[in-house]
Amino acid sequence: MRQKRAIQMVRKALAGVVPYRSVRQDLRLAESALSSAVRGLCAEWSAGRKGPRPGRNLKLNIGCGNLVLDGWSNLDAFPVAGALYLNAINGLPFPDGSAIHIHCEHFLEHLDYDDAEAFLAECFRVLQPKGSLRIIVPDAGKYIAAYCRDETSFFEQLRYLGNARNPLETKIHVVNQMFRMGGEHKFAWDFETLRHSSLKAGFHSISASSRGDVPPEFAIDGADDWRQLESLYANICK
Repeated sequence: MRQKRAIQMVRKALAGVVPYRSVRQDLRLAESALSSAVRGLCAEWSAGRKGPRPGRNLKLNIGCGNLVLDGWSNLDAFPVAGALYLNAINGLPFPDGSAIHIHCEHFLEHLDYDDAEAFLAECFRVLQPKGSLRIIVPDAGKYIAAYCRDETSFFEQLRYLGNARNPLETKIHVVNQMFRMGGEHKFAWDFETLRHSSLKAGFHSISASSRGDVPPEFAIDGADDWRQLESLYANICK
């Protein structure tokens, strides 16, 4: 019966999808409709309807890429084997307070600023009281400071940043690669701005961190050397 109900909700949501000139627009509408259907089901479950409730104490690995781990809900817009599809712009299809920890590594910079703020608010909603959020992003402050100090060694280590096909020859080439990444990066973060947006979303504390500086059960930071060199690590608490 639960499966039948799910199908009915999806069909009802999709009933409002009408053809547009662009296939991409059609897919976007269908994606949004499916997301709304899933959120509706989660709301029903969390309201106490009969049937199994979604898991509690979830560990969400959002924007997981190839980092797919047992014991985590691994989610990505381009999922690999073992991960599930999620476009976080449409919200998070989980009940309020259902997650104990959220890990987001080199993901937030792929969202426009307004979408990123909405995503942080969704993380706050999904996390249980005292739940934690781990954010890792390229640190615009590091790049700007290194450029102003003419730190050649910093930029030498990033000459192939983002799997650049040809070496990035100058400091500003590297800076542009980080800020743009072929159009994939939408906003460059520093700690001040991440703290501002996190507090705005409702979180009560945010602290600068470093690679591996997280409780062992949540320690899944990427191990690539370039990540530690150029990344901002932050621990955020609800």
